[in-house]
Amino acid sequence: MEFKTIRYEEPEPEIGVITLNRPDRLNALNLDMLEELAALFADLGPDDRVRVLIVTGAGRGFCSGADLKDGRVRREANELFASVAAHLIGIQKKYAALISGMRRLPQPIIAAVNGAAAGGGMCVALASDVVIAAPEAVFIPSFINIGLSAGELGTSYLLSKVVGLGRASEILFTGRTVTAEEGERIGLVSRVVKGESLMDEAMNTARIMLGKSPMGLRLTKEALNYNQSAPSLEAALELENRNQSICCFTPEFLEAIEAFGKAK
Repeated sequence: MEFKTIRYEEPEPEIGVITLNRPDRLNALNLDMLEELAALFADLGPDDRVRVLIVTGAGRGFCSGADLKDGRVRREANELFASVAAHLIGIQKKYAALISGMRRLPQPIIAAVNGAAAGGGMCVALASDVVIAAPEAVFIPSFINIGLSAGELGTSYLLSKVVGLGRASEILFTGRTVTAEEGERIGLVSRVVKGESLMDEAMNTARIMLGKSPMGLRLTKEALNYNQSAPSLEAALELENRNQSICCFTPEFLEAIEAFGKAK
């Protein structure tokens, strides 16, 4: 599949790397990029060959958020801004679909944040399962700084889940910058590594995940997704019970049990 705004590679078997590739715009999200990512996700979702994904940015930035100078938006402004409904369908829902699309993918996603993750870029990091950052990475919830609600592209949900409601409220109300160091301290970032080691660390993390069973990996992401909104412990346990019973009949589990028995 040919892309203009992103690169997709499989540097090793079962690992896919998505690079947001508009470095001249700090990898800002325009409508073309959203559509290309949606097409890629549609292909990757049912693809059992790819088990772990890494997302990163080309050049010195991770993603600067929505492209406020998007040529398509300007050309189609009369249509896209004809009404609230037109904007909702033509722009807002397309951006939001990026976040829901990432969460729906069965593959764990590792964000290798190499620079600024602003606005929608911060949301892309939040929608990932693991965030590894270079020291120069920063996270900026810029929406409220340009007259919008800071509750955008899942931030009011995802950020509070990661760092707690009080801390998320302070960050979103002020629109302040969170450094990589602070992000690691408050749980937004899994770990900070030297910039030159960032992709190596992301690849090593992906390789560790590949050492787990395919079904176990996918059902772990499913459980983490669904149980963020579980109405009770009992509901969470029911989903986990189902998943464990499924995994108990996979070849990997039966082989592990046999190997454990021989080891004793």
